Amino acid sequence: MAGLYEIWQRAEVSRRLDVLSGFIAMCVAGDDDARRRLAQLVADADAALSASPPDLSVASEHLDELVWWADTEWADHPYRPVEARPDEADRQTRDYAKDLRHAALPVRVRDRMVGIELSLEVGFLALCRQPGLDCRTRQDIFYVAGRAAMALDLGHLEAAEREIRRMEQVGSVEQRESHCG
Repeated sequence: MAGLYEIWQRAEVSRRLDVLSGFIAMCVAGDDDARRRLAQLVADADAALSASPPDLSVASEHLDELVWWADTEWADHPYRPVEARPDEADRQTRDYAKDLRHAALPVRVRDRMVGIELSLEVGFLALCRQPGLDCRTRQDIFYVAGRAAMALDLGHLEAAEREIRRMEQVGSVEQRESHCG
């Protein structure tokens, strides 16, 4: 299975390719030659990303060509996509990476992940809806839920389950303390 760093790199290039190729496709809608050129660049980049192992340098070269094309032809276009801020780019790339990672997992592991994700979401929402949670406990619940989500992203199912139990303990301790006080 591909390493996490490789998956992240593939996801980053894929995300940027999707955004930029969509913009260019809109701009070249009536130009058959430009549409063919775009289709070939995207197909070559996709082939490089789908290779085993993926050829990130070739895919990046095709991406660079798309960037150059957009910069020279449509730099002032009002809908020209701008590079996302680092935090937003990471969130978007994380979504792509999750999809790539998910596709590489066996079906039984994916099924187990879905159950853990559901358990995390339901437990998190139930804890957040508890009346009388103080700010610190609420922060602790968010923190531990984030750790569980990160463990799932990395494919560490046992760690995710452990963090869910920890999140539930944080909420149950707060609930006991509020009933005793």
